[in-house]
Parts: sequence; C-alpha cells; structure tokens
Amino acid sequence: MYEMSLRKRALRTTIAAFAGLTVAAAATVGLADTYAEAPQLSKRVAAGELPPVVERLPKNPRILEPLDSVGVYGGVWRTGSKPSAPTWNLRTVGYDHMFHWSADWTGVVPNIAASFDVSADARVYTITLREGMRWSDGDPFDTDDILFAYEQVFSHPDLAEFPGYLRSGKENPAVIEKVDTQTFTVSFEKPNASFLEGMAQVTTQIGGDALTKYPAHYMRQFHPAFNKDDLDALVEEAGTSSWADLFSLKADTWLNPEKPTLNAWVVRVPYGSGNQVVAERNPYYWKVDTQSQQLPYIDRVVFEIVQDPEVLLLKALAGEIDMIATMINTVANKAVLFDGREKGDFDFFELIPSDSNLATYSFNQVHKDPVLREVLANKDFRAGLSHAINRQEIIDLVFIGQGTPMQTGVLPSYEPLYNEQLAKQFLDYDVDKANALLDKAGFAQRDDDGWRLGPDGQPIEFAILTRADKKFMADSSLMVVEHWKKVGINARVDIVERSLVRSRKNANEHDVIIEDFPGGARDAFLRPTPWVPMHHNAAYGIPWYDWHRGREGGTEPPAHVKRQLELWDQVNALAEPAEREAAMREILQIAADSFYTIGIVVPKADYGIVSNRMKNVPKQMHGSYWFAPPGPTDPPTYYFVDGKNG
Repeated sequence: MYEMSLRKRALRTTIAAFAGLTVAAAATVGLADTYAEAPQLSKRVAAGELPPVVERLPKNPRILEPLDSVGVYGGVWRTGSKPSAPTWNLRTVGYDHMFHWSADWTGVVPNIAASFDVSADARVYTITLREGMRWSDGDPFDTDDILFAYEQVFSHPDLAEFPGYLRSGKENPAVIEKVDTQTFTVSFEKPNASFLEGMAQVTTQIGGDALTKYPAHYMRQFHPAFNKDDLDALVEEAGTSSWADLFSLKADTWLNPEKPTLNAWVVRVPYGSGNQVVAERNPYYWKVDTQSQQLPYIDRVVFEIVQDPEVLLLKALAGEIDMIATMINTVANKAVLFDGREKGDFDFFELIPSDSNLATYSFNQVHKDPVLREVLANKDFRAGLSHAINRQEIIDLVFIGQGTPMQTGVLPSYEPLYNEQLAKQFLDYDVDKANALLDKAGFAQRDDDGWRLGPDGQPIEFAILTRADKKFMADSSLMVVEHWKKVGINARVDIVERSLVRSRKNANEHDVIIEDFPGGARDAFLRPTPWVPMHHNAAYGIPWYDWHRGREGGTEPPAHVKRQLELWDQVNALAEPAEREAAMREILQIAADSFYTIGIVVPKADYGIVSNRMKNVPKQMHGSYWFAPPGPTDPPTYYFVDGKNG
C-alpha cells in the first residue's frame, strides 16, 4: 500500500500506485472493453431501464483488489444503528470521499480523485477526476459539481461553513478554480500539508465529503441563485422555516432518498421513516474488482434502528446480524457473544484502538471564578489528585479488567510520537505522594471535617461534569470522588445530558469534565485536543482556543501554550513529514511538562462481529473514530458465500 507523504518537490501519483496494484494490472482492467455486473442490473439493461455497464462506468474506474478473493453478487448486509448520529452508516455505506485512508492507515489514497499534483510548498493542489464518472441517477459528475459546492454552498453566508481543511491558517478559505471538466485546483494562502488528511475524515457534519456531496444538477432547484420562481413553494411544501433549512435537508444523504450520490449503495428508505434504513446498490458505482466486475457485490444494506442495544444483541445471537462494530461491542457483551458464536454463525474481528484515554479529566485552568481557577490551574494539585486515584480498582470494576492504566497520551505502539513522561507520570496509586503534592500546592490547611482549604480559606469544592449517555464515565467518576475524599478534596459528580455538557463547556461554565479522547495513534495529527487547545473540546483551556481563533471572549494564554499553538499551526503547514513529527513531539513534551489532564485507562482491544458467510472482511482493522472503520477496508468488496447471507 502506498504511503502518502508530501515532499518539497511536486508529487505526481496515479491510481495504480495508490490502489496497491501494478501498473500492468491497472492498465488491463482500466482499458477493458467489457465489464461484468450484478444480475439485477443486467435485467434492467435488457429492459431498457439502464444503459450498458461499460457506459455507466468512467473510462478509468477505481480498481479494488479484494482482500481474500474475488466475490460473487447477492445478499443483504444486515446491521444496526441508533436513531441519531448515524456514524456507523457513514463509515459503512457512505465512505466515498475525494480521498480516503489506506487500509493500513499509513496515509491517504485517491478515491473519487484519479490523480493529483501538489506544489513544492504544499499550497496548491491540482486534482483530476475520473472521466465519464456519474452520479447514481446517471447524470455526469465533474468539476462543475465541485465549483457548485465551493461557490454556492461554502461561500454563501446562509449555508454550510468552510470545513477546516479548506481554510488557510485561522480563517482564510481556500480558492477553488476550474481548469477543465475533469480538473480543478485548490489554492491556500499558506501551506496546508494536512489538506488530504482532512479530505479523508468522516464526521456527521462537515466531513471529507464536503466537496462531493452536492450534485449541482439536483441541488440547484433548492437554491435562490437558480430557482427564484418556485423556491418559496418548495419551502412551504417541505414545512421548513427557510430555503436554507430546505437546502440542508435535501442535501442530507440519510434523510433524502431522492438526492443522487456517489456511494456504493443509495439510501432508499431514509432515516426517520421507520425502524429501518435501507440502501441499495448504485448502478453507476465507479469501482470494479480485478476481474472487471462492477462493485459492490452485496445487493442491499439494511440498518435496524433501535433505541435499546439489547435488541441488536439478541439479533446477533440469533444470526440476524451480518456485521457490526457499534452499540453491542461492549466489554460486558463480549463473553455473551463469545458463547453465542456457533449458534449465531459469526466470529469476532479485532478493532485496534487508538484512544488516548477512555476517561480523561480536564481541569478548567481558565475558570471564570478566580479562586477555583487558582486551584485547578495548579499543576501540583492535579498531580496530587492523580496519585490519589486507584486506577486498577476502576479498571477491574468499571471496565471488567479490560484496560491498562495510563495518562492521556499517544500510545506506546505509535512510536513516532510516543512520550513516556506524558503517558506514565503521576500514575501510581500512592496516597502519601498525593497528600505531599497537595500540601506542596499550598492546600495543606484543613477544616474540622478534614477538607482542604483553598486560597479563600473555604473548603475546595468542584464538580465533575459527566455525560449521562456513557455509564462508564459516571461509574468511573463516582469512584474517583471517593478516592479524592481520602486526601481531603470534596468533589461531586454532575451527570447531565450530552447536549448540556457541550453547552456548559462551550460557555466555559464547567469545573472538571470527563471525556474519552482519540488521538493515541496517527490521529494525534488530526485532533490533538488533550495536549494543545486547538479545538473547542479542549476543556482545560477553551478561552485559549478562542484567543487563538480571534474570537470574542478569548483569553491570552501563557507563553508555553502560545508556543504550542504556534507549533500546531506549523504542523498543518509543514510539507516535510519529519518536520511535522518534530513539531508534534515538541507540542507533546510541553503538554507532558504542563500536565493539563488526568487520564485513567486505555483499552486493550476492541472488537466487532462478522458472519462466517461474509468474506473479504479483515480479521483486524484500525478502530479509531478518525479512521472510520470499516470504510477504508473497502466494504464494496465484501461478499457472501454463494451470494446469500443466510
């Protein structure tokens, strides 16, 4: 697999190199005169409903080499999802961005893009699309669709904001220009070496598909620049409050089955219409296997929409789930699923975790209350509280022994960025050390009840803000506050809805927040929130983030934080990988010396389940949120033995 790296010279890469195929193999398939297709599509061609497959494919389709074997057509992939936040859907049937991660997560590969050039200073990207590529309704996909997203969506004040990876520095958006029907340029004011990685990301809002999710021929009818006469009637018919709300609704792949897509499967039964979401094969899908068979192999994907994960667990045990790695893949369920493998005719696959911690306590060091700010910003105070935590007890009782004690840091397995000090300092359970550090912090004096007194002479009290939807967070925090009581600190746990946690955090109205963070592997380059306040999730210093972004209410950070933010800007600008790594290592060392947060545990491993009849599914894949499993492992190549899933 090609490992993507940006050098100081311009790069020129072809689809053959990125697909891990030989040039000869790519040429043979890419120049094929005939292609095979699914039987159901052949029937539609014979009935005159579709053009022949060779006319539905681009001249240079992307070639996927199946993991184990070339597949057969047929079957229904049965899985499940929550009623909201369909991230599993996005990763399963919706991960077709301009670029995406390689399966081994060493870099990015062109996907919708056929090839690209990068200028020597990583400021100008020239991207070439596949000639003859089409949307799922058969309409041509070309640079006019890219320009529509850029000019009519992201540049419009009432619609979506520019994604971060399409910005240069803090605010300046990129400039996108059409070269010809298949080629366009993306130009940044400053070097942007992380652009391609941004295009590979999956989020539920503005992900890496931002430039390829707006089919211009369809979306123009909902935009006032193209439909001045009928737009008000469409808004009224849809019951939305404005044309912008209507536009956003119609652009949502999961809510609007009429919108054409570039994905392997097209949503036909959308979210919110019942207890299932159903996606069917895209007849214009632009990928083939190494034997010239149009993908995907599987006919349909059906998501059972459930409130209670127990429903999916029972279905899995009954053999009614073909593949899933969400909702039911908990530590508590693993033994039950292990015992049910034979009856359910499934087995496990491993998800390699990249969590930097499952339980990180972020102390608000820019608290609005000056007294509490002085307490929470004291490094010795935080170090003392860290030594007071019996991590192994929490791991045994809350995580059923499935975890390793660690601070919030890059994992030892990711050697380029691993920092032992960051991962292991103040880690051991030692009440004597805890008391000594709390005394050193200046809080040796206690009241008659044994509570340590703060700078104002009053007992130190604060709350741990905890999400109600993640029980392990509440369970961990309830144990932590008991540990802290033993050293004279009176904390409490506030368990609230996720939205309230977010609103309090964004308003800087929190004391301490428990969060689970990714960033323990390659994703440290994407969202290093625990160590540098580059995002509004940096609960230890959100006003520092606001200052860096030039936002109202920001607070100028101390010199060491400023240095981190300068380095973070460099990480996004440097074209040389070694220089990017060096900047990240300095960021992490400053974080280690500053000790912003307290971490409890990192997972040993995660898992999913897959039917024994489902093939080409890796036995091991990266499990990071940012890697977006199983998307980069090419689900269009998954297939069922004999084309049947049961």
